[in-house]
Amino acid sequence: MTANAEAKIAPSPAADSGTLGSHVLPGPSDADKRQFRNLLGQFATGVAVITGTGPDGRRIGVTVNSFSSVSLDPPLVLWSIATESANLAAFGLDTVFAVNILASDQETVARQFARSSDDKFSGLGVRPGLEGVPLLEGCVAYLECRVQAHYPGGDHVIILGAVHRYINLERDPLLFHCGTFHSLTKTP
Repeated sequence: MTANAEAKIAPSPAADSGTLGSHVLPGPSDADKRQFRNLLGQFATGVAVITGTGPDGRRIGVTVNSFSSVSLDPPLVLWSIATESANLAAFGLDTVFAVNILASDQETVARQFARSSDDKFSGLGVRPGLEGVPLLEGCVAYLECRVQAHYPGGDHVIILGAVHRYINLERDPLLFHCGTFHSLTKTP
């Protein structure tokens, strides 16, 4: 910004009352939880499917948008899974998982792994990754990781993963914003 430029801040709906229109942190009511979830939906994210193998050898997969980088040295990532998830046991300490970052044409894949199903991999191209972890074909990028730690996160468990191998195919990603899927629009 130059010395003569002025920042423009849009007034909040409550600006005339002298407040910034803030809300108290959500309480236990369903309406407060929905309002908080809607607020978080304003942050656009990529979409990934975390895959692994359960203790019984069954392939596991869940759609997440709670994925983030943590460190470059050493390479670490995190994601979270609901404490009530039947798939949580598949991601124990020292187990291998893959982050499959979805491409813009993989909305159906995101929806398929977001639902309960006996075989979420049905009809999809899959190849084996590190220690046989399933890698979904057609993704933007892949990170093959080992669970390094678990941290409590309210109604979720935060999983920290050490990245052992990655592949970047540099395709256009699938995005999620305000409860709907979107494609990246590049400006010239």
